[in-house]
Amino acid sequence: MAQVSDYMSSPVYVVRPEDSLAYARNLMLSKEISRLVVVDKEMRPIGIITITDIISALSSREESDLYQVLVREAMPKEVVIIEENKTVRTAAYLMLKHKVGGLPVVDEKGLLVGIITRTDVLRAFAERYQNMYKVKEISRKEVSVARRGHSLSYIIKLINADPAGKVVVVDELMRPIGVITKRDVAFIKPEVAARKGKESYRKYKAEAPTKAEATVTRIYVVPVAEELMTPNPVTIGEEEDAAEGARRMLERGIGCLPVVDGEGKLSGILTKIEVLTAIALGK
Repeated sequence: MAQVSDYMSSPVYVVRPEDSLAYARNLMLSKEISRLVVVDKEMRPIGIITITDIISALSSREESDLYQVLVREAMPKEVVIIEENKTVRTAAYLMLKHKVGGLPVVDEKGLLVGIITRTDVLRAFAERYQNMYKVKEISRKEVSVARRGHSLSYIIKLINADPAGKVVVVDELMRPIGVITKRDVAFIKPEVAARKGKESYRKYKAEAPTKAEATVTRIYVVPVAEELMTPNPVTIGEEEDAAEGARRMLERGIGCLPVVDGEGKLSGILTKIEVLTAIALGK
């Protein structure tokens, strides 16, 4: 069985408890990562700060306020760690049990030597579980679904309720046309974020219903799913090999695949959580 040291990422991007949440957010954005390990002066892990924590902070504050919030104020109070000589299956089990996306890896002295994330476990699945599961055997059938015009506030509710924080945007025939993730919301474009919670609108002149002068009409503009989503999502068929799905996610740098039936209609979703479950339960 593969060990954590075989698949962990090292070195690790870290922050200190006294760093600002804005610094942590910008570091995640620049390094294209979803979590940072919080360490003390001796490089012992004392916490993890994630995109979810950033979203929670943004939901109650303006973006500029993140410079006033310290990492220690936003990070969870407890951190789950794993030793480098434990198995990948144990790592998958701990992630599922504690509902976390990554585990700081420590040596025998308790010092940080790496981090193992869902993506690292996904890589182990792609390499070691070929032809063991079909997609339909491990994919989740209950999918958080949105339409093009659904609002930002509605999307946030769906993301917060979804086990993996993923929303699939579909067309009128239930075919996937986009995916929205926590990252899309946390790193929302400034011009879109500026409209959050505001009655922004644009004016245009239209003919009045009777023969009179043209009237000025307001169309309210709020952030909607179509602006937030990553369009043209990579999908996978129900009958395909699940390990191929893992490989596809790794190759494209994505965290989920909408699962489609023979007609191209949405029938489920394959995320890293389903892959972790397959490894933790095992055949």
